[in-house]
Amino acid sequence: MQKVVAEKALFIKLGDKGRWEKDCIENGYLQLGYHELDHDACLVGDADKAKRAFPEGYNQGAATRHIDQVFKFYHEPESTLWITFYSDRLWWCFSKEVIEKQSDGSKVRPVVTKWSDTDINGLPLHKGRLSGKLLSVQGFQGTICTVKEKDYLLHKINGTNEPHVQAAENAVSNLERALFPIIRNLHPKDLETLTDLIFRQAGWQRTGVAGEVEKDIDLDLISPITQERIAVQVKSRANVGTYEAYKEKFSDMSGFSKFYFVTHSPNKTLDTLIEATTDEYFIFWGVEELSRQSVRNGLVGWLIDRAS
Repeated sequence: MQKVVAEKALFIKLGDKGRWEKDCIENGYLQLGYHELDHDACLVGDADKAKRAFPEGYNQGAATRHIDQVFKFYHEPESTLWITFYSDRLWWCFSKEVIEKQSDGSKVRPVVTKWSDTDINGLPLHKGRLSGKLLSVQGFQGTICTVKEKDYLLHKINGTNEPHVQAAENAVSNLERALFPIIRNLHPKDLETLTDLIFRQAGWQRTGVAGEVEKDIDLDLISPITQERIAVQVKSRANVGTYEAYKEKFSDMSGFSKFYFVTHSPNKTLDTLIEATTDEYFIFWGVEELSRQSVRNGLVGWLIDRAS
């Protein structure tokens, strides 16, 4: 998909308490209330005439702010990027400069193609992965406001990062790669300890001492929240034969939802096999995943101490 470019971005609330959100997003349009405002006056940008809809004595500053928002709806060009939030996701679109008055007095303008809740690579724009600065527009007391975090917004939609974020990601990536030789040099027992620490940091609890529950697993782990059980086998070195043997053993085990096969040194044949594997229940962890999880779970210091 082509990169999204916009000189301006606006946030819009689609109805009181979001009552128009679902219909607007599913049917491809923006909708505005202000039922009492003169539609023709808004079309030609006659602010004085539009203000006559407000009662006598109404605060003129507030009236001006309302009219400014309405005129944005009526007169923003097709190049303006519009956003809203619905169903825990960010939605964005561009809208045609065509305004129609509805029978209830509300106004609508159609989107250019459709509302989207993903970046240009198809990844969902979940609110949980967005900056609080961008999400703060939801607290705007009016209906339409300018998005101050436009550059950040465009980076999210285009699946890119701001320079300072990219620099941090590069640093983390370099750190992960720097840990590869340290992890590959771990003694088998240290590798098992590292694996155990990773899962414990993630909230898993060990149910017993290695080898006592099942002779073919090193770690029998349980989630204290869901009570899900997983099995983990740790091998410092492994080939296809070893991998396939444990995969067959796991197929005969009961009570485990997943089996993790962990090794820091698979041979080339196993590496090739893993690249083509998509099994969701028999999961392979090599040095790359061990390094990634070590960084995420705060175990870099532990690894460096083992190597010092």
